[in-house]
Amino acid sequence: MVENAYMHFFSGVILPAKQMSQKIHSPHEASIINALQFQGNTNDCAPFTIATIVNAFSGLSTDGAALAKKMNKPIWHGIFPVIRRIPNWATFPWGVVDVLKEFGFLAHWGFRSNSDFLRLSIQKGNLPIPIIGSWRPLFAHVMTCVAWDSDGLWGFANTQISEKKIDWIPEDYFNKHWNSYGKMFIEVKLA
Repeated sequence: MVENAYMHFFSGVILPAKQMSQKIHSPHEASIINALQFQGNTNDCAPFTIATIVNAFSGLSTDGAALAKKMNKPIWHGIFPVIRRIPNWATFPWGVVDVLKEFGFLAHWGFRSNSDFLRLSIQKGNLPIPIIGSWRPLFAHVMTCVAWDSDGLWGFANTQISEKKIDWIPEDYFNKHWNSYGKMFIEVKLA
């Protein structure tokens, strides 16, 4: 008989005993986790996430705190100012994309995405960065998504934790807080 299966008593058909858990891990998971920077007690998740990605793939030693200070100031693209973040507080998705492009990465942002997009992005070797949060209490956070488990967990390189490990977040918590901001995301194309 097939392992992890049982024979249906009446029909004699072999059925799976239990649906096997599916897991998707980014091929870049180890590089991201090894380069993960801890943001400490700041609102600088985006600059620290950018610094983590830059350091993981460029060989540079970009400091998240220094990058946050740099991003506090508007920059100019021709005659147009680009406000990347509200100083010492919130970073806009276009600000993240703009800085990643400065470092030579191909990135874009959007909204109204879904879980299938995140899983496919991970499988393709790209780096999805969902924007999660709440309006009450007001907060937003970005993290690089590096894994998914069909047992109802998403795995992140989270700059809010000091350890260099995957931060597993329950799918229901993640979906609730991702929905709060219109399922916004940033995607870094590496593949």
